[in-house]
Amino acid sequence: MKGRYSKLLRFIYLIGEIIILNSSFVLAYYAAIESPRFWEDNAYFSLLIYFNVFWLLIAFFSDNYEVPRNHHYLALVRKTSYYVLIHFVIITVFFLLAKQNYFSRLHLLYNYIAFLVGIVIWRLGILYVLGIYRSLGYNYRNVIIIGYGSMGRSIAHFFHKNAYLGYRFKGFFDDEYTGKDALGKLSDVEQYLENNEIDEIYCLQPQLNKKDLKHFMRIADHLVIRVKIVPDLSIFGSNTFGIERHGNLPVLLRRDEPLNDTMNQLLKRSFDIVFSSLVIICILSWLVPLVALLIRWESRGPLFFIQKRTGFNGKDFHCYKFRTMRVNNNADHMQAVRNDNRITKIGAFLRKTSIDELPQFINVFLGDMSVVGPRPHMLKHTEEYSKSVSKYMVRHFVKPGITGLAQAKGFRGETQDLRAMINRIRMDVFYVENWSFFLDLKIIVMTVVNMLRGEKNAF
Repeated sequence: MKGRYSKLLRFIYLIGEIIILNSSFVLAYYAAIESPRFWEDNAYFSLLIYFNVFWLLIAFFSDNYEVPRNHHYLALVRKTSYYVLIHFVIITVFFLLAKQNYFSRLHLLYNYIAFLVGIVIWRLGILYVLGIYRSLGYNYRNVIIIGYGSMGRSIAHFFHKNAYLGYRFKGFFDDEYTGKDALGKLSDVEQYLENNEIDEIYCLQPQLNKKDLKHFMRIADHLVIRVKIVPDLSIFGSNTFGIERHGNLPVLLRRDEPLNDTMNQLLKRSFDIVFSSLVIICILSWLVPLVALLIRWESRGPLFFIQKRTGFNGKDFHCYKFRTMRVNNNADHMQAVRNDNRITKIGAFLRKTSIDELPQFINVFLGDMSVVGPRPHMLKHTEEYSKSVSKYMVRHFVKPGITGLAQAKGFRGETQDLRAMINRIRMDVFYVENWSFFLDLKIIVMTVVNMLRGEKNAF
């Protein structure tokens, strides 16, 4: 017994989420608002309608309910949280455009905490029940693998290890393999498919020639069986590939960067604008005059140190910092080192506490930088390290940041040792290939913790 429940599953997901959304909203109202009459509060009742409309729009115009059979629970939590966050951003922007100050921020906080927790539990619960259902032998898919080798063994092991996903692995077809799970030679595939109920075929591209692949795909199309091609991508040394279509031609992307997605770009830029605006208004508005007095009290020169650095797509931009050194001719060529005699006393404090980096929130607001991203390097270092460090320029596929994964992991300060730069670039490339909004939040938290704890490489 088997079935296709994807449409039913989407409907179950959506109905449950709408119930959770409305329940969270009403419960948050009673928790945050001193009023026992929600249904008579026209403003909040209207807001609830907007909450539902926006969530339905997200549901219908996104891949929110595309949960692949070979899902990961953590990936599901991230995806669910991502769309809850998008809903929050839409509501926040709506408030700003409508100039609404009537609604309680505490209510929004309670509402989104309850909604996020509720929806995650709901989705994980459905998948857990579905996993048990599949483990009992229902909602399964029969699969075979054509070809044999290390990749074939890995796929078969995946099927056996994850019974809750509902794959029934029947065996291999290969001209040389004769193990216990061998079903026959390549010439036996067609007859086997005609006499057995198979849902998916996995073709190992390195073991099959072009003629064989076309033959098996033609057979599968005739028998209404899905074909999945498994290419050997290990030579490229990356697991983050993507597919683009140029007309009818599929093109394999060397790396599938999450920030190529328009929605991800919008989310990151919205966060940058909100975060940088708050820092500029709440901190820099009073900090700049204070730091200006301290800097100019100790040494002559400008308040800001403005330097050209390499930014997004390898283009130069002017990076702002509080000046921490005496004016010198080596600032554009020489990194600060421990006990650097160019650094002023005030400058040493600013660098130790990372306060000198705060003007870069102006760069963030202007769009040259992001709150989180690879740290921008001097033009001289870009020129040098791009020749000696593999994948160095990959870091410029995203905007540079005030803080980054490498800095949060402790790779900051001078880089006289080439290995230190290699470690930084390894972290930067990982960030480019694995960006998520929650990774940004994690890096921000790690950065704050490091600042409070004190960093030995901050000088």
